[in-house]
Amino acid sequence: MRFFALGILCLAGLPLSALSAQESVARTKHEIGLWVGASNPMPGTRTDEILDANVGGGGFYRINWPWVFHTEFGAAYANYFSHTTQQVIVAPTYLALAYRLPYSFKLQTWLKLGGGGAWLEVRPENRSGWEPLFFAGLEFSIPASRVLRVGLRLDYNLIYEKHLKPPPGAELYYPGSTDPRFQRDPYSLNNGHFFHFGLMVGFTL
Repeated sequence: MRFFALGILCLAGLPLSALSAQESVARTKHEIGLWVGASNPMPGTRTDEILDANVGGGGFYRINWPWVFHTEFGAAYANYFSHTTQQVIVAPTYLALAYRLPYSFKLQTWLKLGGGGAWLEVRPENRSGWEPLFFAGLEFSIPASRVLRVGLRLDYNLIYEKHLKPPPGAELYYPGSTDPRFQRDPYSLNNGHFFHFGLMVGFTL
């Protein structure tokens, strides 16, 4: 009789444990999304003096972990032209913590901070490589449905390049000289500052 009662309790507990596990899984939300918009050198910086703005785009993956934060992984692509034949391809990738401000409005505000690396390719010299990246972001989005989110993104990228050696011939620089052999290489960026502003759409899985 005692074993029979124990069996009844175990069977009764199975639905509760299944519901608990299902609720735990339901709390974890995965979101993937895309954005497209303007990719710009930061105004007032050396980068802005060299490169022009262009259209860029990217994607992201976000999960509500850890604690009150979300973890976001993203990547982007932009091709910046200049006033000459030079162009720079920048493909930043980042990992960031995102925090949604606890407002009771339908419009949600997200703050993001993280880091990663950026792939740079300078043409026509075909110089390329990975550089450290600092990432900060701001997002305004509205849940259009249970699975769809639309909004605006503002991402800031700082590409750290001060650790690099100066390009060949930099020591031959003479201020005021009009001889191109004695002028600084204008396309060797020193800490590139970029920001992206675009429309985004996200899908909750």
